[in-house]
Amino acid sequence: MGYEDIKNKYEELEKLLIKKNTDYGNSFDKTLDEYGLNIALVRIEDKINRFKNLKDKADHKVDEDLKDTILDIAGYGVLFAIYLENKEDK
Repeated sequence: MGYEDIKNKYEELEKLLIKKNTDYGNSFDKTLDEYGLNIALVRIEDKINRFKNLKDKADHKVDEDLKDTILDIAGYGVLFAIYLENKEDK
């Protein structure tokens, strides 16, 4: 794993976050505003549980699902960090 691998995966995550944020209308921030910070941890925990359920399956499609799930976890981490930074600025 080198710089280009990291850069490419980051760019993939960036596109995914922008698309989902557009599609879902910034639902992550809205949900945290309504239910509090713990809801972000619940969403991440849901993805971790999905990962646990997928990791032992023999289905060839599972590898793609695992990669998608890991990107989702990373994405939630990025969104959570941005949310916290924006709240500090206010």
